[in-house]
Amino acid sequence: MTQVIRIIGRSGSGKTTLLCEVVRFLADAGLRIAVFKHAHHRVDLDRKGKDSFRFAEAGAAFVTVVSPEKVAAFEAVTSGEPTLEELQARVPAGIVLILTVGFHAGEPPYFLLLGAETEPDERAHHGELLGVIGRRTGSGTAAMFDRADAAGVARAILAHVGRRAAATPDERLNALLREAKAYHGHLCPGQLLGVRLAVLGCRAVGIEEPRTSKKLIVWVETDRCGTDAVQTVTGCKLGKRSLKFVDNGKLAATFLNTETGEAVRVLARADSREKAAAAYPNLERHAAQMEAYRLLPDEALFATEPVQVTLGELDRPGKPQIRVTCTACGEEVSDGRHVQGDDGPLCRSCAGGAYYVALGSSGDVKSEARW
Repeated sequence: MTQVIRIIGRSGSGKTTLLCEVVRFLADAGLRIAVFKHAHHRVDLDRKGKDSFRFAEAGAAFVTVVSPEKVAAFEAVTSGEPTLEELQARVPAGIVLILTVGFHAGEPPYFLLLGAETEPDERAHHGELLGVIGRRTGSGTAAMFDRADAAGVARAILAHVGRRAAATPDERLNALLREAKAYHGHLCPGQLLGVRLAVLGCRAVGIEEPRTSKKLIVWVETDRCGTDAVQTVTGCKLGKRSLKFVDNGKLAATFLNTETGEAVRVLARADSREKAAAAYPNLERHAAQMEAYRLLPDEALFATEPVQVTLGELDRPGKPQIRVTCTACGEEVSDGRHVQGDDGPLCRSCAGGAYYVALGSSGDVKSEARW
């Protein structure tokens, strides 16, 4: 049956505005979507005087108006308001997902949209909480989304739909690839390798649902396509400090389970392109790689080794524990990323690690870069 996800929030919290943007992202990703809106007041979509209104007034229980662009159906409610489950059974074939607004009762999973001031209690609703959108006071373990992050909410919905729909590993991979394409903008061999690398790494450290886990830290070693795929699969982010970037120029990543301390580094093998060409000699290079990277076994594409990584206290997710001011430039440095100089703390740029050359107001070199 078609999946249902609810958007719950108080009147005026911005549900419709957010949902319109989410629907655009999901439709661009190829999903056919239905939207149910529950109204607590009387709604008359059929205006008095129209033929459909006159038919209903005459006693027709069900009136349908058909045009080249749309089909509209008007049904009289005689035995009480239909339930969400009854409405779900009525959607036409091909609809993958139903998004609802205003249906607070029921068990389908939901996102909680918090208003600017008043905040409904998360515990007051039944069903699986997929995420909280907006400001939240107190503690909670649900994924958090900014109110302007409709793309992030859409990706979370794609992930949930993919997990529920994926009965086989191949279907699961296809769902992840759709998400990767929606996030990155296109699907390429690097994305395919990145998705499979991330799935392998998470599984190796015992994390089956990485995007809802608070135990996963990932180090990526390239700033190319594969890293976006790793981020899509794991949900790890630089801004959340759960994704670390080490520029080694390698399609590799290390996955750490902070609860068990188990860590695994996964590297895309250098001969994967040759294996793709050998496996599909009749295809051009790009097509051969797309097929091979989807179908070849993990051991043909990746090298995996257990490793030990140390996650320092100043590297963990959370608020900065240390802030200092550089005695040379006056800029603030967080999380111990400074060097102790003779006259006090220095930022790494002033200590000789700048990646830029600072220019004075005249355009002259103000300080030399040392990178």
